[in-house]
Amino acid sequence: MSRQYHYLIAGFPDLFFDDSKSLIKLEEFRQLLTENLPETDMEIIRLYFNRFDNRNILARLKDENIPFDHRGNFTESDLDDLFEAVKEGADNARIQRVPAFYPLFIGAFKSELPVYDGKSWDNQLTELYYKHVIDNNNSFVSNWFLFERDFQNIVTASQCRKHRLPADNQLIGTGELINKLSRSSARDFGIDNDFPMIDQILKVIEEDDIKEFEKKIDRIKWDFLDNEIFFYYFTIEKLFSFIVKLSIAERWLSLDKEVGKEFFEELLKNLEAAYQFPEEFM
Repeated sequence: MSRQYHYLIAGFPDLFFDDSKSLIKLEEFRQLLTENLPETDMEIIRLYFNRFDNRNILARLKDENIPFDHRGNFTESDLDDLFEAVKEGADNARIQRVPAFYPLFIGAFKSELPVYDGKSWDNQLTELYYKHVIDNNNSFVSNWFLFERDFQNIVTASQCRKHRLPADNQLIGTGELINKLSRSSARDFGIDNDFPMIDQILKVIEEDDIKEFEKKIDRIKWDFLDNEIFFYYFTIEKLFSFIVKLSIAERWLSLDKEVGKEFFEELLKNLEAAYQFPEEFM
């Protein structure tokens, strides 16, 4: 049975401070969870934050002069240790403490031997990442990552079709959905039974305004989470859902304050309702 985090989730609105209700930062919230969750649940939370580790690792491998993203699980010192451990070999104890796909990818990049032929290094790491995060023991979290991966694949395939570009090496994963997205000439790629939201996604693809396009993409993700999390109240799943939404709101606050405020206010409304369920529903 999942642990209940009544005290933590009931206090979510207190994470907003001062008169303007500033949003707690994702990095700060991760630290709060680290201080309050047992290791088994933090392992689930870290799955989401690995995406920021991906960015930092790619930046280092490509020698890109971009700021370090502190939202990742690894500090700069951690990455120093990881890269040194990969250099020393697979028997190094430090390698055993990180997800196995990181040493694999770093070694492949350094030796210029692709893990997946024909794909960019970015897409190869993304493929390894989704294989790792989908294969975890929490069905809600697995379903979210599966949805996120497939959703992005549909958006990518639709964009490739719109601009008459090949999609094969741009898609993440394998299976029937990928085959249909790569080969089908049907408007809905023949996946209406597999992915009921396809019509909604295709309408978004028609949006020419980049900002509106991105906003509608995030809205679909947000609504998916709202639907999936409905019967989870004070569990790790609720915390994970909050992290994803907080990430969306934080992103928009940096891109467009009005859009960010819209997501932020909805998040706050969700939080204020999170601890109001009657006892029989808990």
